[in-house]
Amino acid sequence: MITIARRPIVVVALSALVAACTAASPSPSAEPTPSRPSPTPAATASPTQPPPTPAATASASPSPTATAAPPAADTLEVAWTAEDLTGIGAVESIRGVTRAGDTYVLLASLSYGDDQSAEAAVWWSDDGASWHLAQEFPVDTRMHALTVGGPGFVVAGATQDGAAVWTSADGRDWEPVRDPSLARGTIFQLISTASGLVAFGSRWGEGDDGAIWTSSDGLAWLAATNETGLTVARGLQAVASYGGRAIAFVSEGDEHPPGIWETTGRAEWTRTGTLKDVGFISKIAGGARGWVALGSDQAWTSTDGRTWNEGVPGPDVHEDVIVDDAGFIAVGFVGSLPGETCGDQRPFAGYTWTSSDGAIWERMSVTEEFQTAMVTKLLVVDRTLIGFGQTIKGAVDLDLPVARWTDTLPTLTTPGDESDEASVFESCGG
Repeated sequence: MITIARRPIVVVALSALVAACTAASPSPSAEPTPSRPSPTPAATASPTQPPPTPAATASASPSPTATAAPPAADTLEVAWTAEDLTGIGAVESIRGVTRAGDTYVLLASLSYGDDQSAEAAVWWSDDGASWHLAQEFPVDTRMHALTVGGPGFVVAGATQDGAAVWTSADGRDWEPVRDPSLARGTIFQLISTASGLVAFGSRWGEGDDGAIWTSSDGLAWLAATNETGLTVARGLQAVASYGGRAIAFVSEGDEHPPGIWETTGRAEWTRTGTLKDVGFISKIAGGARGWVALGSDQAWTSTDGRTWNEGVPGPDVHEDVIVDDAGFIAVGFVGSLPGETCGDQRPFAGYTWTSSDGAIWERMSVTEEFQTAMVTKLLVVDRTLIGFGQTIKGAVDLDLPVARWTDTLPTLTTPGDESDEASVFESCGG
């Protein structure tokens, strides 16, 4: 048994933004493995990420009445507008936001109050603006991950006894899962595939090696022991799913670039290639336009998640990234949060980066509002981009008020002239 630390640490989101537009030519730096066929992606998408719409078949000769192509649009710009958000006070950090049907769910970590205070809670909303507390989790339960799956929604983390999993059919009523396979474990990430749920974490007393659990329904879980699943879990850098298919970047040693693995199942994974000339991938995302991966201040894109283009100058923030028909959007912040004494010494700023094609990345101007605010989670509902985040203005200790912003996404954009330069981390040690 271990004791969970009572003073939580703000975790800046794991891992990456979506894929390259079809105009970008694949680089030989990503080498697919020819000897093993990749799984066929499932046709059914997760509730929050619909599958790509098949492109219309072009006719051999244009119709004489065909209209001219629409004029080229501007580059993809995001101009956030602050929107009302009620029902959620200040929290330590937002761990996840998702939507299924007409229901939104938000998971947050709560900073230490006393030995009897909850450390995590989940809220639901039917419009993303007015929120209602659904569940404060038991004392000493830390929740790290949220996904759509199982009976509806699933959250996971850890207690002093082992991994914690709770499920809900509607986002309002939550029930704990009691399964012996979760003993002595901690879950940090959850994804949904065409076959069910996959959880990644670690097991106590096993050298902190990565662990993987799987479930077809979110209620009954299995601690996987197969070779490919454990290989992915032990070297996992970043993982994401789209349309029932998951892709992971996996460390294969200090002297080697990360391997690329995928599955439409749960425990069995297939290695499809290697991403050269990169040390660590912190975020990955997929969508109808493909896949994107972010690491340090570079971005890689792929139309199929197997063959990847060479890295290009990209965002220096990786709290979240999303793929949309209009392009790719990444959000996060630089600088230190209140209470940090030796963190990033850059002036605090909430950054939003965009790309129309995955090759040219531009950072939106930092308005006065985002000198004290940050977007850390993204959703697209119809053509509305929704950003959830926090403001450091009015912060009390480690608790930061939750906020919401929106913008309307265009349907067509064109790349900019050149990428903006990323800022450089500044240590308090000089």
